Amino acid sequence: MTAYAEVDAWMSNSVQVVRVSGEVDLTNAVVVRDAISQVASVDAGVIVVDLTETAYLDSSGIAMLFRLAERLAQSRQELRVVVPPDSPLRAALELTDLPQTIPVLHTLE
Repeated sequence: MTAYAEVDAWMSNSVQVVRVSGEVDLTNAVVVRDAISQVASVDAGVIVVDLTETAYLDSSGIAMLFRLAERLAQSRQELRVVVPPDSPLRAALELTDLPQTIPVLHTLE
């Protein structure tokens, strides 16, 4: 993908899981969003973006999640995000009220 982020995807019980590892910032947020959109199965009603291995997510990355949720909603798909409770990303997501718009889970399970 880029020097900063990798995107892996798999299906699990009719849920599309997309793991983003590395860093998401202004330089690659659009590329990451497009990569997630490309691997998101149209057959999956729920797309889970796993940020467990994401080391850095700036405001561009947070905006990318909001835009991705809007894009998926047009296809009648729901976005969920996984961020562990001890992750430094969680505070940034809560400051932007992302959990009020997109469900944020602690784990994939």
